[in-house]
Amino acid sequence: MKILDVVIIEDEDLAATSLENLLLKSPYPISVKKRLESVEDSILWLQENTCDLILSDIHLGDGYSFEIFENLKISIPIIFTTAFDEYAIKSFQFFAIDYLLKPYSEELLNKAIEKYINLNENKGYTDKLEQLLLQMNSKIQHQKEKERFLVSKGSLSISIKREDVAYFMAQGKYLFLFTFDNESYLYDGTISSLEEELSEKYFFKINRKYILQHSAINNISKYSNNRIKIELQPNLNVEEILLVSAQRIKEFKKWLDN
Repeated sequence: MKILDVVIIEDEDLAATSLENLLLKSPYPISVKKRLESVEDSILWLQENTCDLILSDIHLGDGYSFEIFENLKISIPIIFTTAFDEYAIKSFQFFAIDYLLKPYSEELLNKAIEKYINLNENKGYTDKLEQLLLQMNSKIQHQKEKERFLVSKGSLSISIKREDVAYFMAQGKYLFLFTFDNESYLYDGTISSLEEELSEKYFFKINRKYILQHSAINNISKYSNNRIKIELQPNLNVEEILLVSAQRIKEFKKWLDN
């Protein structure tokens, strides 16, 4: 059996070292090819390099590891690790073969690696996995068709229709919903948790602060350093320049095209 080249994506040094030690103790021939700590570094490295298997934490210092695979669309098998179980379904939108909940045992890790080896030895496993991912993604998209949002203004609670939402804006520890009438409301949650609830058919997270509704966009233009600048509909007053984060430009263009 050939040596498996493994990449670890983990922002906590102790956790990465512990995982590497477990891998090296594994009964399978494994070489840790690279340790990566952030979404940005992972995207840059994986654009130019490859490996047999990725073991990735979900929560990283600069975002979620899902952003890596959304941007790159790679077909390297992934074993996700996390302290939270709420991302299990999301993880299978990508080339995930297992999902380990921290703290996981050496036995569970070895079983996950064994699953990869068995799949790899099974002729046609890539096609089978891709079919499974398409089915999972279809189910997830169906689940994410959120149509109404309960918001607050003073002592009032109001239900806003999805089609009336122009964009969401994170400001400090607060999240605000803005309508096409330029009304703003407080929305309970974080921009990361909200992203999980929204249908990508209508909404896109352009950066860490803003999620936009498709119909709120008036036009887009090139900005410095190959960035993209967004102008919203004339009636929507946003005080700052809206820029798509560099890591999301490719996915943003694809979203607009769809």
